[in-house]
Amino acid sequence: MPGQPPPTARDVKANLAGAQSLKEFLRTAGKLTQDERQEIIDQALVLIESFFVHLPLKRAMHAIDPVQRLKLLKRRQGKLSERAFHDEMISIFTHLRDLHTNYVLPEPFRTRIAFVPFRLEEFGLEPSYVVTQVSPLVTDRFFRPGVTVTHWNNIPIDRAVELNAEREAGSNEDARHARGLHLIFTILSASIFSFF
Repeated sequence: MPGQPPPTARDVKANLAGAQSLKEFLRTAGKLTQDERQEIIDQALVLIESFFVHLPLKRAMHAIDPVQRLKLLKRRQGKLSERAFHDEMISIFTHLRDLHTNYVLPEPFRTRIAFVPFRLEEFGLEPSYVVTQVSPLVTDRFFRPGVTVTHWNNIPIDRAVELNAEREAGSNEDARHARGLHLIFTILSASIFSFF
């Protein structure tokens, strides 16, 4: 809030007392059984084929076929990792470009938040991505506000934002881009940065 001093490292540590590393979380997250995956796919097929009245419009507008994708997923889901299965379900629903029709992850994924200890913002006509805030927990003296991030997980940052935007359900490109930048912090993977 305006007028309040920024949080100290001690404040941040107190707020993160119950936090887990990604590695710890994934070790205890559990997995869906084959039958549970089949049930999820079957329910999605019923929802989209029988109740989603905008399906013909969405097929025409976005050149998608969620029903066929679900049928294909049903055949190959046994070979997919837990993450790959959920990623495919999210993608199918996201490509409907309908914010009222979503795939909600099962527990414990839906009640967890992944974060990185800094804020990244875009500026300029030819976008640059600059760190604007850094948590007091970050001890690298070179990683501070003003650092320009050029890569995310060894992918050029423009492309990383674009890929993340594709995972968003915004109905237009600008909305997806804005969400792609904002939610790049929730990518559940180890992050490697290149900056100058």
